[in-house]
Amino acid sequence: MPESSDFMARVRAAASDGGRLSPGSMASWEVFPFEREGLRVRPLEEYVVPEPDRRKAPEDCKSCSALGRDDLVLHRGDRLGVIRPGGCNLVFVANIVSLSHEMLDDLDDDGHVELGRLVGRTYAAMKALDGVGNVHVNKWENGTGHLSVTLLARPEGVLQLRGSNLAAWADMLPPTPADELAARADLVRHALTRAG
Repeated sequence: MPESSDFMARVRAAASDGGRLSPGSMASWEVFPFEREGLRVRPLEEYVVPEPDRRKAPEDCKSCSALGRDDLVLHRGDRLGVIRPGGCNLVFVANIVSLSHEMLDDLDDDGHVELGRLVGRTYAAMKALDGVGNVHVNKWENGTGHLSVTLLARPEGVLQLRGSNLAAWADMLPPTPADELAARADLVRHALTRAG
């Protein structure tokens, strides 16, 4: 079985121009948010093993903070909850997070069942919102120490935002008005309560 160092050696061999890879085929997709001409890939960073622990202390954790705010909590289950960010640039965004500092690796079978149900129910609640064309489901676990599955609602009819670049587009779009997000949060919260 090849090791990660073999992977990095293969990647470095394919790099040129000061350790940079070519933009790849994604840069030619019609939904890619940037023009290919002039696009430059960052140089590869050094290989780091063991990877550093990026978990945050509970007092510095955005998920823990959000779980303490009733206006941001959409659902609270046995081990998992559904929260929304205070603001976003899409129709709606929700995060399924562990209630304590647990990662996906830490969940047992019951936790996996709860996660599956919450993903399906949250997806359905968000897809039912007016103006939603699709809902994208992602797991990033960005180092807070919480399981975090992010659901992003793409605006209906805005086909340029389709696919895996939705998060990049979302970062550049103007903020969605807070009153619109709060109204949609109430609808999602109600749907999750009805679903059990």
